Amino acid sequence: MSNPLSFKIYGMDCAEEVAILKREVGPAIGGEDRLAFDILNARMIVKVDPGVVTADEVIKIVARTGMRGEVWVDDVCDQDDGFWVQHSRTVMTTISGLMACVGFILHVESRGVGDALGFEGSRFSHDAPTDAVVFYLLAIFSGISYVLPKAWLAIRRLHPDMNLLMTIAVAGAIGIGEWFEASMVAFLFALSLTLESWSVGRARRAVATLMDLSPTTARMILPDGGEQRLTPEQVPVDARVRVSPGERIPVDGRVAQGSSAVNQAPITG
Repeated sequence: MSNPLSFKIYGMDCAEEVAILKREVGPAIGGEDRLAFDILNARMIVKVDPGVVTADEVIKIVARTGMRGEVWVDDVCDQDDGFWVQHSRTVMTTISGLMACVGFILHVESRGVGDALGFEGSRFSHDAPTDAVVFYLLAIFSGISYVLPKAWLAIRRLHPDMNLLMTIAVAGAIGIGEWFEASMVAFLFALSLTLESWSVGRARRAVATLMDLSPTTARMILPDGGEQRLTPEQVPVDARVRVSPGERIPVDGRVAQGSSAVNQAPITG
């Protein structure tokens, strides 16, 4: 009988990461059909038979993808993550952009705008000054720090993806001496990943806000007319629940007696 294991996956923000996890985790548990994903909550559910794989083994497999996993615990996963977990992409992207700007300024001061932009005919073409190269390198490594593990995985699996292609583009620009171009490719790709992470994070917070509006108890009407307080999950099907004016509706159902109005603005806007 399958025993579901749940994990919080840091770095899972889109379908691409889901595909990577399916390719890596799937073979270890008997097939990707045993995996389920909740991108908004960064949650991965693994349905395995006892003894097939342990939680620690799954976490190690996830680490090979460049993402990080931990066992899902409701009380822990509902808490806010630390500053670095929440803002590391933003910090590294900002550093990448700043370093690229500093490198470009130093390049322009030393060789001129034409050379910095790689215009043909420049007498210094493809020969960036050393101080500018240092800042360009800092921009590049800051920008692709989250991409390199996934690119390396794509190489090992002989399964090219956009992470590998962007890494090749940066390496190619470095190879022909276009340092500014290489730093800007790294920065812009990092910026796109940061914006994607922001959008998913915003959706997660919106869903969490709605969940906070859900009442924690329901007043179930007993056969003798009394009431019993239960959590919404404990209310059986076809039970009758009393909701007084001003209270929030704890479960789905239809109005059996009485009439009122419901403010749906928190859900419908």
